[in-house]
Amino acid sequence: MGEIVSIDRLLNAATALQAEAAPWAGSLREQGREKFAALGIPDRRLESWKYSDLAVALTKAPAKSGEDLPVLRAPLGLDGAYVAVFENGVFDVGRSTLPEDCLVPLSKVLSDSTSPFADTIGQINWAEQKGHPILGLNTAQMNQGFVLRVPKGETLATALHIRFNWTPEEEPGLDGQHVRLLVELESGAEATILETHSGTPVFSTVVSELRLAETAKLTHVRIDQLSAAARQTAVTLGELSKAAQYKGFFLSEGGFFCRHEALFELIGEDANVEIDGAFLVSGASHCDNTTVITHAAPHTTSRQAFRGVLSGESKSAYQGCVKVRQEAQKTNAYQMSRALLLSPEARIATKPELEIFADDVKCSHGATAGELDANALFFLRSRGIPETEARAMLVEAFLQEALDTIERADLKEVAAGAIRDWLAVHTTEVTHAG
Repeated sequence: MGEIVSIDRLLNAATALQAEAAPWAGSLREQGREKFAALGIPDRRLESWKYSDLAVALTKAPAKSGEDLPVLRAPLGLDGAYVAVFENGVFDVGRSTLPEDCLVPLSKVLSDSTSPFADTIGQINWAEQKGHPILGLNTAQMNQGFVLRVPKGETLATALHIRFNWTPEEEPGLDGQHVRLLVELESGAEATILETHSGTPVFSTVVSELRLAETAKLTHVRIDQLSAAARQTAVTLGELSKAAQYKGFFLSEGGFFCRHEALFELIGEDANVEIDGAFLVSGASHCDNTTVITHAAPHTTSRQAFRGVLSGESKSAYQGCVKVRQEAQKTNAYQMSRALLLSPEARIATKPELEIFADDVKCSHGATAGELDANALFFLRSRGIPETEARAMLVEAFLQEALDTIERADLKEVAAGAIRDWLAVHTTEVTHAG
């Protein structure tokens, strides 16, 4: 099959958007276009994309299988939450219930020549942005999304559910959909966000920029249940000031090509980032979780822990990097990756990294990969538990530690329900025990 997406098409589409924006936004888009033109679609020649070749994924059609269509599931949601609905990447304000006093559609922001967000969009964690091809592409083509600002000392009245629904289009847009979200929490502000993705994007990029001022707190749960034919690459950028706190949980089921990057910079003393994640990958899906946590101030802390379950011929990558700058003395950073391989054909690439330029720090990392414990399986079987159920119980127990990091009971139940749904569909693939 020929190219699904080409550089020329993407560049031409970016040029067509220039006339629709305010001068500052047009300039920003042009900078993104130039960056993407110089860097191109990422492939294995880039070290950070060594295990995930997007250029190849965009020139191949996924193999037909029973997983090409999304499994029918009850929609994920939270009772009483605000809801921001995106249909195939287009912000559907009419179907959304929004905190109108602090949320503005991105199209309105980009057309406002005096927007207060002109100096923020595209600038958060700039050190990671400046050489990133996907961020260049997204910046050049962004025209859907929103800006959320929670005022000083306030707490968003209820959680915000950002719901992305992706459905196969009869004539899919070969330029893809490119969504930009900006979340600003002013000093002492707090918010909770649930972000869900379901369906089959032909190609999409989703970039979320998060700026947390002093003592601000953000809880963020991101869940994707994309089908086996989905292509998506997403980036969450964060910048934390003094004593700000970010707690994230990422759950992914992969797709034909799915990659999520979490790029955070801790610029204020006592800032804290905690990221936990789980990935459940089956069939021939590909899932990539990449994180870069930069400690740029003293007494900052970070913790990352991912657990993965792979079946069939699926492939996954976890790349976790901690950077400690010279001025970031007394840094405390931890990262761990654990994977459970449920078939002999499943593959995972794990790459933990530490870049430390300070001399008074506490940093550690580790990684493990293995099979189901045959002794534990035998124990359950010997007590009359059917084999399929016993295998599912062991997988669920393996993932429970990740789930337990979610403090809100309703958010934990949403994530647990997604895991149970996956196990109900893929339990018969759990064949590997050592």
